[in-house]
Amino acid sequence: MFLSFCNPTKKEERPVWEPFLLFGLISYASTSPFDAFAERDIDFPRFLGTWNEIQRIDNGFQSGLRKSTATYTDNGNGQIGVLNQGLRADGGITAQNGVALIPDSKVGRLKVSFAFPFFFGDFLILRIDRENYQTALIGGPSANFLWIFSRQETINPTIEANYINYAKEIGYSVESLNRFR
Repeated sequence: MFLSFCNPTKKEERPVWEPFLLFGLISYASTSPFDAFAERDIDFPRFLGTWNEIQRIDNGFQSGLRKSTATYTDNGNGQIGVLNQGLRADGGITAQNGVALIPDSKVGRLKVSFAFPFFFGDFLILRIDRENYQTALIGGPSANFLWIFSRQETINPTIEANYINYAKEIGYSVESLNRFR
């Protein structure tokens, strides 16, 4: 039984993955205080492709990487393929493959997993260049997850400043943003 581990009187063997799958379900259903700031009516096919990371708040899974990119592809099965890459100090490339799910096509929020289906993290499109889909402000579920993306390796300084000001206004820790180009 799926939730047999919740019944301590039951002595049957259960698959070792059961608690991880339950954790995955919980993380998929989780919400964040930043969800309300996600853009609406994102054209996800236009969002697909490769984005250059202009700035980020450093985090454990990208620590030490520079010239990072994120590539999103249509897997054709309702999932979006995610490939995050970055250059290590030794010149090698670190790459992480994952999947993203769109819980609500009207909201700019993805549930991203690099350990599918055992864990999901929120990926919020907080701002995007609606005309050309060339720049984006991306947030996570807490104030310490923030990225500025561009299709090019640079970004217009005015757009970048507007993104930073907006992120600060809604509660992200923008003083921790850094360039890793």
